[in-house]
Amino acid sequence: MKKMSRRTLARIITFVSAAAVALALFTGTAVYKAIQYERKSEAMYRQNLAAAGEYLNDINDSILKGIYSASAADQSSMCADVWMNAYEAKNAISALPISDIDMEKCYAFLSKTAEYARATEKQIAAGKTVDDNAHATFLNIKKKTAALAADFEKIQKIYLDTNEKIAGGIDFSFEIPKTIASASATSESLNTLNKNLSNAPKLIYDGPFSDAVNEKQPQMLLGLKEITLQKASEIAERFLKGENGVLKAAGTKKGNLPCFTFTKGNAYLEISVQGGKVVSFNTSDEPAKTNFSAEECEKIASRFLKNTGYESMKCDYYELANHVYVMNFHYMAGDVNCYTDLIKVKVNAETGKVCGFDAATYLTNHRERSYTFPLTAAKAQRAVSKYLRVKDVKKALIPNAAEKEVLCYEYRCVSPEKNELLVFIDAATGKQADLLILQITANGVLTK
Repeated sequence: MKKMSRRTLARIITFVSAAAVALALFTGTAVYKAIQYERKSEAMYRQNLAAAGEYLNDINDSILKGIYSASAADQSSMCADVWMNAYEAKNAISALPISDIDMEKCYAFLSKTAEYARATEKQIAAGKTVDDNAHATFLNIKKKTAALAADFEKIQKIYLDTNEKIAGGIDFSFEIPKTIASASATSESLNTLNKNLSNAPKLIYDGPFSDAVNEKQPQMLLGLKEITLQKASEIAERFLKGENGVLKAAGTKKGNLPCFTFTKGNAYLEISVQGGKVVSFNTSDEPAKTNFSAEECEKIASRFLKNTGYESMKCDYYELANHVYVMNFHYMAGDVNCYTDLIKVKVNAETGKVCGFDAATYLTNHRERSYTFPLTAAKAQRAVSKYLRVKDVKKALIPNAAEKEVLCYEYRCVSPEKNELLVFIDAATGKQADLLILQITANGVLTK
């Protein structure tokens, strides 16, 4: 046998080594790509699991508003929301690692829900209304959809709490089958996952009655003179007298409501350039517990507003979050609730001290007005859905979608399912101006 030369042997060793390195690099790259793919897949699965619950909850909210509205436009909007969200819920669920056989009844329910809503929307467009049969059907859909949404939320919580990988396959043996089995067959533009945030319960200040204050000229400041930085500093010092630290000018804020900004310790303050009004105030308090009740904090906030120069303010809505009560106050013009003129006050529930305040909406909208109600409350009430029981009626001034002010009668109502709603009927036209769902919990009273 011919002996292999050293050069040949060296070449072979070099080739084998290079091949080994190449193989290692290839294997390493493949493993890295596999890990990246797994992470992306897991993120997608978690996103779709969350989306499924959000779309189902949106269906419930849309139905609750639509079936108790006397407005054909609201009923049509309900139908559109229901069929779109039903299709999106089905798409989100079908993107999860679940057997289609296991989910067959769920898919059928969502498809038929979408088809029914589309058919009803066409009937409304043709001049018909949601009759008793349609009303009952939508309530049935709402009941089953709510149960399905609750199941998906439980599943989502399990995966969040355990960090178990959804890619391994979702086990629906604990909750879902019972709900899906009861999903009746009587009864498919993509929305973003953030859509649910816009439907979340909010204070009137932050949600349905918060005017686009960034685009309007502040009514209360019209004709007032501009102040100097020195004058603004004096106003800020008086306002922050109870705060520790040295007052510092932090700059200016532009826009339709220009302000001088100041800091003092952990406090931040805005003073309007025009008129020298305190626009907002916030501290970075982090309370650890709740020592004061909602009633006590409301009295503290009311006293603060009166001492700050804001009279005739009433609080109806509030929320406790992270041991801070966030309270929504509106102006009372006699017996008229002016939801256009809003102020938010935050109270530290550990210390009982005001830790936040925002009067931008009030400064933007408040002015002298005339209040004329052509219709009586009894006559306007004819526009309230026959399915609702009226508990109380008030006079109200609200903003509409066109940012115009509308005088209304506000009817606080209860549905047969014990949901509480606010129905606003235009006091001039007798037509529904708005409808809100009340969310009453141990931590607050919100609207959606």
